[in-house]
Amino acid sequence: MAGRPRDWHPVADSDPIPGDADRVANLGKKLRKTADELEKQIRNIKAVSEVEAWDSKAGKEFREKAKGNVKKLEAAFKRYDTAADAFGSEVTEVGGRFDDKLHAKPKNYASDLNRAQEMADLALKEAQDAEERKSANQKSLDALSDKGGKDKGGADGKDSGKEDKKKLEEARDSAGDEIEAARQKINQAKKVRDDAAKRARDAIEDVIADDSLKDGFWETLVDDIKSVTELISTVCGILSLVVGWIPVIGQALAGVLGAIAMIATLITTICTIIQVFQGNADWMDVGLAAVGFLLMGVGKAFSKVAGKFAKTALSKMNRAGAARTTKQVTRANKNLRKLSGKKFKLEKGEGWKSLKEPFTEPFSKAAWGKNLKILKPGEGNFAAARNELAERGGGSAFKGIGKSFSMADPGVASDLKGIKAGAAGLGNFDANAVSQISKTATRLGVTGAGITLAGLGLDGNLNPLVA
Repeated sequence: MAGRPRDWHPVADSDPIPGDADRVANLGKKLRKTADELEKQIRNIKAVSEVEAWDSKAGKEFREKAKGNVKKLEAAFKRYDTAADAFGSEVTEVGGRFDDKLHAKPKNYASDLNRAQEMADLALKEAQDAEERKSANQKSLDALSDKGGKDKGGADGKDSGKEDKKKLEEARDSAGDEIEAARQKINQAKKVRDDAAKRARDAIEDVIADDSLKDGFWETLVDDIKSVTELISTVCGILSLVVGWIPVIGQALAGVLGAIAMIATLITTICTIIQVFQGNADWMDVGLAAVGFLLMGVGKAFSKVAGKFAKTALSKMNRAGAARTTKQVTRANKNLRKLSGKKFKLEKGEGWKSLKEPFTEPFSKAAWGKNLKILKPGEGNFAAARNELAERGGGSAFKGIGKSFSMADPGVASDLKGIKAGAAGLGNFDANAVSQISKTATRLGVTGAGITLAGLGLDGNLNPLVA
């Protein structure tokens, strides 16, 4: 296909009929090839299923299944066959002038798109020719006006000048009318294109509206539920990771959002399993959904371990801050260095508890009640959070946000702030130990958040590779 014109002045700012008719026809060829292959397989299955000599139990079962499969293949064939006809597998040229193309019988989308483009090209050429004549006549008028202003001849000269001016004005205006007529032809070409697109769309929609491949009520319902829960899981999961730094209410808010995300992810997994049995998904989709669900839980469990470490560190920080005598300071320093230099170990049973909690808390009445009570309006917690932010920001809550924001898990974020605040008041205590404790707690918390994000990354809303 020849390249489309680039300059559409004076009828349009850009190509009014964009597209590549040959590429549309190539798509039609591929659709036709698929339709032909489906038709061939339908004949083969029918031929095998009609063999009466195969009268065994297996033969009878095969014939029963073949009947159902043939119906689906026939529906698929009809879809591809209709789409191939609608798009067209080759571009049929229409000769003649503009009116011949305008009134030609519609064929397929590829051919009619090509016809509309040829109509637009003809209209463009007419408009450009008219534009040249319009410009030339205007230049002659301008020159005539300049000459008339300097010429002081007799009456015959004046009459001749008026007659020349009139002819030039008529020629200029006529060229302008031709340009406007070309614009109308462009609109007619657009209508040819749009009508062809509508015919192709209607033909395809009609064939898929009620065939055996169309999803029924339950298939559509499951798919809609899955789409909604995927979106809820994505939004709430991400928000739960970025609100924990808010003082007073952050952990409760993150807990509610995280629970909603976990429940939504579980529902998404269940919907995917149902779709497998409906034939609209495979077990790989189930595996990805399940892995995403488990990773979210493991990430939260990992962050709970980080939270326990941070709480232990904060407790020792508080005791260190209360130290007054030299002996107390020495002992506090020793405890801080000991905690900063060893790997944190959970008490017996704490590991399993930390792993189990993210999967049980979303269904725990006590956990919901505790978090919702903190978030309940009228309890004064929102005002307390605002006051805390203002205090951290030197009187400005907005500045306090900048000093408070953290990507650490909500179970760790507030304790990290406490550790840093405690470090500022330790005076002669071991700053290196305090710094190491803070780094360890931060690393554990961020690792947990990263694992949770990995689980969210398996969501189709975030990762188009698994959509």
